[in-house]
Amino acid sequence: MWGLGWGLGVWELRDVPGLVFGNGPLRCFVWDVLAFMVAAVLLCGFAAGVSASGPPRWYMVAGMAVGALGWNGAASPFLHRGAATLLHGLTLPLRLADEKLIKPLFAAINARFEKRRARRSAKKLKNSKKVLQKPKRVLYN
Repeated sequence: MWGLGWGLGVWELRDVPGLVFGNGPLRCFVWDVLAFMVAAVLLCGFAAGVSASGPPRWYMVAGMAVGALGWNGAASPFLHRGAATLLHGLTLPLRLADEKLIKPLFAAINARFEKRRARRSAKKLKNSKKVLQKPKRVLYN
């Protein structure tokens, strides 16, 4: 039972940095290695204190594995869904401000720049003269 509880706790501690910092390939490897190290220290420390010979027993390792798999299958989806819902709720004002204020403001600014650019190019076309070569500079083959 201790192994089951520690498996749940270690995998929970492994899951939280993934929520905070992300689960990229390298980060996921680091979180897994750290969780394995913590599990090994807990398991060896518990085995040394409980059993007379000191090495961990197979059922202790199995209990930790079942606890980790139980966290991953049962509790982790609810934690991730709750974190996503909380983040969605907290960023709602920012998303609404972006949709209602910032995007229209940038669209208006871009429209003014495009209008100004079109006016300048039309003015340049209107004022431009065709530059022809002087007659004495024209060369014939």
